[in-house]
Amino acid sequence: MRIVVLYALAGGGHLSAAKALKAQLDGPDCEVIPVDSTRPFGRFIDFFCCDLYRFSAKYVPRAFGLCYRLTDRRTGSSRFMRLLAAPLARRLLPVIEREKPDVVVCAYPFSCQLAAILKARGLLRAKVVHMLTDYGAHAAWISGEADEYWASCEEAAQELVRRGVPKEKVVVRGIPVNPRFSERPDRGAVRRELGLPEDRPVVLFMAGSFGVRSVLRVFRMLDALPDDFEAVVITGKNEKLFRRFEALAAASRHRLHPILFTDRVPDYMHACDLLVTKPGGLTSSEALAAGIPMALFDPIPGQEEDNARYLTGRGSAVLLSRRKPPRSLRELGVKP
Repeated sequence: MRIVVLYALAGGGHLSAAKALKAQLDGPDCEVIPVDSTRPFGRFIDFFCCDLYRFSAKYVPRAFGLCYRLTDRRTGSSRFMRLLAAPLARRLLPVIEREKPDVVVCAYPFSCQLAAILKARGLLRAKVVHMLTDYGAHAAWISGEADEYWASCEEAAQELVRRGVPKEKVVVRGIPVNPRFSERPDRGAVRRELGLPEDRPVVLFMAGSFGVRSVLRVFRMLDALPDDFEAVVITGKNEKLFRRFEALAAASRHRLHPILFTDRVPDYMHACDLLVTKPGGLTSSEALAAGIPMALFDPIPGQEEDNARYLTGRGSAVLLSRRKPPRSLRELGVKP
């Protein structure tokens, strides 16, 4: 079986989901091929789907939230993505056909609409699956042409059905994560390898794939706690933010380890007692797989708010508040 996974570089989560699915399913009888679904369309669409998302999520999250809500309504605005995709879909077809897939898995809402249009026009014969990468079910994930939906959780599955998706098309599979996150290595050995202490808690701060600056404020909030702990901050690809944390380390009450973009995130998660992060779908799912509690900050209005509601509702996370900061790590789920 050959499976093409359509993703986009809007944040890091969709590509991570595609790579995780490949790590899970690749074998003698199955080959998974991740494909960037916006690459065939040139710079404008890449800007619209990826760069504009990163900018709005980072600098004007309320505007992003407004767009998210408008496009989630059963009105003309909810069809905007479909209208945008219609003239572009045929340009994606050769990219898909080159791989001769049996299944096309869409890991990004825009790719869902592209595949749906090709299916509706009779140009795509492969089975089409929409794979949700957050814990909500936005209208952009839904099309009448999809053969199957891989829901992230039971609540998202129920929401898909409420929105009119036939129940028999919905399968709860969770958000795919790299199998390394589900391993249970010896924590002491991992900490020694990473140069972290074994005799006190370790708090991991993650700023997202492009480094969200508000993690500085959140770090200062927890740095004021009386608890004895060490901190690791992964700043993504944001070198300026990395240097800010390097400078902050000298004045920090707690020992601080700033880290740039790294492929050792599973090791750092296995080494830590608490993850402090924005509630992105993939990062949150990786933490769930690793079995560590989360403290969430600044969810973007839209899918990150959906994720935060799901995670706090199941008791896997605490939402940090500027008005009422925590008084100890125990309040955030760190065991003494």
